[in-house]
Amino acid sequence: MSRGTISPYKNPKGMNIDNTSPKVNESNFRNYDVRGEYLKEIDETTAYHIGRAFVEFTKATNIIVGGDMRTSTPSLKEALIQGILEQGANVSDIGLSTTDGVYFATHHYPDFDGGIMVTASHMPQQFNGFKFLNKNLEPIGKGFGMEELYQIAHTQNYSPVSEPGTRSNKDIWSDYKEFVLGFANIQSIRPMKVVMDAGNGLAGFIVNKIYLDLHLDIIPLYFEPDGTFPNHDANPILPENRIDIINKVKETDADLGIAWDADCDRVYFIDEKGNYIDGDFTTVLLGLHILERKPGAGIVYDIRASHAVKDLIEKAGGKAYAERVGHSYIKRRMRQEDAEFGGEVSGHYYFKRNAYAENGFIAPLMIMERICRSGKSISELIKSFGDYFISGEINSEVHDQNMVIQAIAGKYADAVHIDYRDGITVEYENWHFNVRPSANDPVMRLNLEANSKELMEQKRDELLSLIRSY
Repeated sequence: MSRGTISPYKNPKGMNIDNTSPKVNESNFRNYDVRGEYLKEIDETTAYHIGRAFVEFTKATNIIVGGDMRTSTPSLKEALIQGILEQGANVSDIGLSTTDGVYFATHHYPDFDGGIMVTASHMPQQFNGFKFLNKNLEPIGKGFGMEELYQIAHTQNYSPVSEPGTRSNKDIWSDYKEFVLGFANIQSIRPMKVVMDAGNGLAGFIVNKIYLDLHLDIIPLYFEPDGTFPNHDANPILPENRIDIINKVKETDADLGIAWDADCDRVYFIDEKGNYIDGDFTTVLLGLHILERKPGAGIVYDIRASHAVKDLIEKAGGKAYAERVGHSYIKRRMRQEDAEFGGEVSGHYYFKRNAYAENGFIAPLMIMERICRSGKSISELIKSFGDYFISGEINSEVHDQNMVIQAIAGKYADAVHIDYRDGITVEYENWHFNVRPSANDPVMRLNLEANSKELMEQKRDELLSLIRSY
């Protein structure tokens, strides 16, 4: 390792870190990460103080750092590393990386007790930010240390350091490949035609490292990492960003379509007919696959999900646990229940063997293995679940989120059950819904399900009319 040096940090734009006036805004310390518009809300000063604050708060001594392909990432990462070194911790830089690469490196190698990823995940090009793992390999978020991290960075209340940390580079990808491939019986994955859309994020970078030995007929879309996202934003949960992969699946008669967000902690699937598969049904597919290997296993799912998750997991002998939305909450519940797997409607899939963290490349392997072993198409597998009529997630801008929750509670007070863990969840005998506020925007998110298409549409429109009146 080379010895880190304490010296004024200067980024490629020539900006000096200003220790007297850090750009550390509380609004950017969000539920699950730090995120903001580059130069307007966060900059190299932010990154430097986050590096120092992370060491001060976690007491980590050996920290993994990786970064995505955004144009602002190199200078932010350098400032972050400078802050870590000056606070006396060592850094192993894994270079260009997915978020799950940072998670893997932090938990796989015994020498590390902290990890930071520089990324704004699925957000547009002008944003950037930071995701964290503490020494217990648990994420830092609201209620899990984010408030403390902000206070330290804001006040610059750092302990004196006798000497700086050291810095080295680390190549994790051979070990990462072996680890990920170990989640599937890859010999059972027959040649398949698969469209893969990286959205100019990092999925192409990883696919070329770990999937090429599977003899798949891969049809790549936008594999070149490019932080300007010249084709479409790397956020496949939005329908407009799925148009290209859906068209390509249909055009090529592919067996499957797979799309990732920019930092690859979320993954999405398109069936052979070009239909988007909602995340709760992917959770069922993966959960059933895991239950074949681990009978009676616990599966955690988010509170927005279709009743298909609970119904089918329990029918297969598993234990289904509903939890509020967000990786911090899902991971904590998985640890509490010793669950094997967790899934969210948003496309996050968590694995106990992966230190309860999400990974965007394990789930596709399992899906492909299940298709091949079953002898069925993915649409046939989904159809076998039965009829569940869901609205999908519908967003509405509102002026007062609290008033929306109060109005819903009053109107549906006769429900069989009401749960306030995450917004408001209302259960009736033949329909249910969740309305929750966005953590970042003045938006309410509705997910609704009923036992008929007609009832789903009726109640969906009824709820939207109420929500949008505020």
